[in-house]
Order: sequence, then structure tokens, then C-alpha cells
Amino acid sequence: MITTIIKANCYMDSIFLMKASKEVMALEGVISAVVVMGSEMNKTVLKDFGGLTPQAQAAGPNDLIISVEAGDAIIAKNADARVAEFMTKKEGGREGGKEQACTSFPQAIEKNPDANLVMISLPGEYAAMEARLALRRGMHAFIFSDLPLEDELELKKLGAEKGLLVMGPGAGTAVIDGVSIGLMSKVRRGRIGIAAASGSGLQEVAVLVHRQGEGISQAIGVGGHDLTEKIAGSMMLRSIEILDKDPDTKVIALVSKPPHSATARLIYDALAKVEKPKVVFFLGGNAAEIKAAGACAPATLEDAADMAVKLARDERVEDRDTVKAAMEELRPTAALERAKLSPDQKYLRGLFCGGTHSEEAVTLMQAFVPHMHSNIAFGKVDFLTDRTVSLENTLLDMGDEEFTRGKPHPVIDPAILVDRLKQEGRDAQVAVILFDIVLGYGAHDDPAGCIEDALLCIRREAQREGRNLCMIASVCGTDMDPQTYDAQVSRLERIGVRVMGSNARAALLAGMIAAGEEPL
Repeated sequence: MITTIIKANCYMDSIFLMKASKEVMALEGVISAVVVMGSEMNKTVLKDFGGLTPQAQAAGPNDLIISVEAGDAIIAKNADARVAEFMTKKEGGREGGKEQACTSFPQAIEKNPDANLVMISLPGEYAAMEARLALRRGMHAFIFSDLPLEDELELKKLGAEKGLLVMGPGAGTAVIDGVSIGLMSKVRRGRIGIAAASGSGLQEVAVLVHRQGEGISQAIGVGGHDLTEKIAGSMMLRSIEILDKDPDTKVIALVSKPPHSATARLIYDALAKVEKPKVVFFLGGNAAEIKAAGACAPATLEDAADMAVKLARDERVEDRDTVKAAMEELRPTAALERAKLSPDQKYLRGLFCGGTHSEEAVTLMQAFVPHMHSNIAFGKVDFLTDRTVSLENTLLDMGDEEFTRGKPHPVIDPAILVDRLKQEGRDAQVAVILFDIVLGYGAHDDPAGCIEDALLCIRREAQREGRNLCMIASVCGTDMDPQTYDAQVSRLERIGVRVMGSNARAALLAGMIAAGEEPL
């Protein structure tokens, strides 16, 4: 039974909607749920869900829609009450302050006259409008929402004219003056500045720097499309300039997928003029071009953090094959795990919350893991036409829109992984299950706990069938996060998961086990 409830003129941003969906899904008796605004795109989600009633079809973009599949209407009413409670809940700010409810941007400015940065999480047509207003008022903008490239180009031109940062669209993480923004971990302040066109890539480097005892001066997320030909690295170039002039920044690190060739040239030219030590991780990029610009060229996100830390400490950065060295270290563990497998177990299944984590895994494994399939068009993989069914060695970005339509992102609610974990674990040909979990503000309160039952279930089923199932994970977070890194690692290890210190090491180990033969 599906019940749909409309709350007229009750606009909520996308972060609220994702969290509210999680709250409703947690209610006893709820089978599934969708919590969305009444935009035309969201109505297609409701239609697919089966909750597009005539009233929902008539709803406008400012109307909140709650559609619940449950045993009876009483449960749906409970869901409505839970959302109402969640809407009125007053929580402390992430840095210990108090949140203030405002119904408009001008009202928020009136209550916070000294604010110089606005975080925007709205549907695209509204996000662009509010971003223009913020920039014209002289405020930096962090745009969590996605926007068309034309709007992004316009906003970044306006930001450049006014000397302001436009982080995003599609920005997921940043650290500005010690304040974590978006779905970001808490890290100590320090001497390493990061500019990144990758949310999970920025976070991975920042947390690995933190774990080595160093810290972050500024971490600027410029949005995943900033390094395209059309945007031409507008905010990456601005970020390089800011970090170069920042007296608290000793080392500059850039993180992204490979830029467009013309954009890369602009970035390399700008870097060549910077005298500070530089580290550039362009996933799958040209190391020779990076070195020619006077920067270190790491092979992994872990290497990027290691190099930045060494440079901050005035230590020598060795030019060596760090991937090969890591695989040599992992060889005994891989051999030990392979020895536990049956002859039929030969495939790897990877489920990733972080998009760049999945892309880094593909890049590292493609040299020695055959027959890789994925829902991401990156690297040497065969693109999955049916993403509900894994083939041979499969790596999935679970944050992809096809998995998250009408549901929270897996960083906010890893429950999206549960059914897929069970599906992969029941495949008798699977040798290794690889996954990541991401901590930080806005992330799930206990991501390891959220998937713990599913992991225990697939391990026990495998054991009953005489199979050993190897489970490998990385945890992107710090000891300063609300969830606490050590607590999450311990929880996973107690149920038999091998937790590696970085996404790269987790991917390499999983790939070496699945390869079946020594890849070195």
C-alpha cells in the first residue's frame, strides 16, 4: 500500500530531503519511501515509485511530497509526523553554534550581517538565482546543487569579476578557515592547501594528511565540471592564486580527474609561476606534463597526501613506483586470502560511496584485473547496460543518480548498499567484496552499523555453503569526526572486514586477490 501526502508551500533543500528520507525509511513498518519537492523531474521519481497521485501531479515545486509504501495508512501518518518533527527539530551548528531558521536569503543576511559565504542546496533554477544574489552582495558561494554548464559559466565569470570564489556547482566538500562545509570531515588546521574538482578526492587527501599529523590551511572544492573546456578551470586557477598568496599555506595540492587538454595547459602555466611546493593528482593524467610544471605527480590519492606532508616538513620526495611498492607490501596478505578461496571464487565486486574512490580503484586495477565492468565511463571497463546485475569483476559508484533517485546519497544513508551487498555476497563466484564508507558532517551517524547486519548475513551464508568471503574496506574520515574513525574501523574489523588505510590500498589488495595469480 502506497500513501502520498502533500505539504503545500513547504520548501525544503536537498540535504534536508535526503536526511528526511532516511528518517522515514527507519520507521517500523515502512517498506520504502520517497521525500521530494514537487518539481517535474521529481514527479517522474514518484511515478516510478507508484506514488504519483492526481494531487501529487498537481503539486508545485514549492510543495513537499511524502510518499510511503507500508502495510497501512497509519504508518504513513506516522511518517508524516516524523517529517514534521524533523522539520522543527533545533540542532546545534556543526562548530558548536546555533542554527537560525530563515525563510529567505535577505532575512538570513539580516540575521548574519558579517557572513561572507553562503551554502546553496536548492533545485537548479533556484540555486542559480540565489547564487547570483549572493555574489552580487559580495559573498563567496558554495553550491551543493547541480547546474547546467551555461549557468556555471555565468556564475563563475561573475565571481571572477568580483574576486569571489564559486565552489561548485556540485561541490560536496570544502574546508574554509577551519570550517568543514558540505559532507566533509573535520580536520586540523595546518600548512597544506588543497584545490579539488572532486569531493571524495579532496576529502581523502585531507584526512590522510590529518592522520599523518599535519593539517589543512584551506581546502577549496571547485566542482566537478570546473576543469572542462567550457569552464576552463576558472575557479581552480583562482584557488591556485589564493593558496599561493595565503601565508598559512606552505604546500599546494591539486586533485581532479584529467582536465581538458586546453584547461590543463592553463593550469600548468599558472603552476609554473608558483614558487611554493606543489603536488598535482590528476587521476590517470600525464605525469610528465605535471612534472614539467614543477609539481610532484603522485600515482594515488594516498601518494598525494604523503608527498604534501613530506614537502611541508622539508623532506625529500622520492621518485619511485609507489603502486608497485604498495603491491609488494600487500602480496603476503593477498596470498593468504587467495588460499582460503574455492576454485569457483574468482570475481570482485566493489560498491563505492565516493565517486572518485571508484574511479581510482578502476585506474589502479585495470592493469591486472581482467573483465572489469562499471556504471562509470572511466578507464578500461565495459559499461554496464543493466546496473542492477553485476558481471564478472564489477565496480559500482553507488552515488550515481540511477541508484539515488528519490533516495539519500550513500554517504548520508549507506542503507542503499544493503540489498546490493546481499546480492553480491550470495553469488558463489564472488571472492572479494570491496567497499568504502565516508565519515564527516552530514554523513550517516554510524555508517558501519548501518551495513553491519548485511555484512554479517552474507558472511554467515557463505560459511554455511562452505565458502570464505573476503571483505575489504576503506574508511574516509578522522578521529575528529562525529562518528570517530577508530570506532568505525573497530566495528568493521570485529565482523571480519579487512580495513585498509586508504582507498588505494583497499583497491589494490582486492584486485590482487581477485586476479587469482600474482600480478607483479
